[in-house]
Amino acid sequence: MDFESFLDQKFLKQLEKLKIVTKKGVKGPERGEHKSWRSGEGLEFLDYRKYQLGDDLRYVDWSVYGRLDKLFIKLFHAEESQTVHILLDVSKSMGADTQTKETSAKKIAAAVSYICLSNFDKISLIAFADKILEIRPLTRGKRRYPQVLNFLISLTPDAETDINACLTEYANLCKNPGIALVMSDLFDPKGYQEGLKALTYRDFDIHLLHILDHEELAWSRTGTLILQDIETGEKKTTFLDSALVQLYRQKMTDFLTGARDFCHNYGIHYYIYDTSIVFEDFLIDYLTRGAILR
Repeated sequence: MDFESFLDQKFLKQLEKLKIVTKKGVKGPERGEHKSWRSGEGLEFLDYRKYQLGDDLRYVDWSVYGRLDKLFIKLFHAEESQTVHILLDVSKSMGADTQTKETSAKKIAAAVSYICLSNFDKISLIAFADKILEIRPLTRGKRRYPQVLNFLISLTPDAETDINACLTEYANLCKNPGIALVMSDLFDPKGYQEGLKALTYRDFDIHLLHILDHEELAWSRTGTLILQDIETGEKKTTFLDSALVQLYRQKMTDFLTGARDFCHNYGIHYYIYDTSIVFEDFLIDYLTRGAILR
């Protein structure tokens, strides 16, 4: 996998028009492109307050003083940066078959990273499987984008999955909660709920992208098949008829409904990505409807 397998320059230019938004508010102390709800120097006027000893006289509204003979300070929305944590599942199941899930997740990570870096937001990239494999520390500025691509290219699906342990560990490690974009197929027999709960307890604004291959969503193959667990290597020969295929589809529907309901109950944004959808079409649809960007 190389740079060309990610995003072309024309598409990157489109992404520059978008910005990350979060309903939890911006808490970063560095100057950026997002409005917080406290006073400070910025471009958009907020309100007035009475002058207090020690205030910067540059922000006195002298036209108001001329009319009222009183000193008032102009307040503005403070424009600040925010932090986006991109947590990428790189367990073996993400690299199964044609590796469409792995590639799709990396492309989404690259696109979101580019948008953040273009708008002076800070990003952190976290690769996890049965444990946190690597953390790329917080970085800022578009010039860092090639380093982000190098990091993503270096990741190789490996090991089994332990979503609960990994997300819980990161929730405990992270000192700057912000937006958490979690990308995974959620194929973990131990579940994923406790890990996501751990992030909610730290007040992350969580976006879960459930990435699945089309055949996983709507199994169509029948006959005698050798099935292999991609993570454990366990094999099983079985015969699939139309009744078993229908049972599989119902189980998958229940799995997706359970994930959606869980996320709704905990205020987590949930979105399914069927990798048969053209990546650019999916991304634009998600960015406009997924409530993470504008």
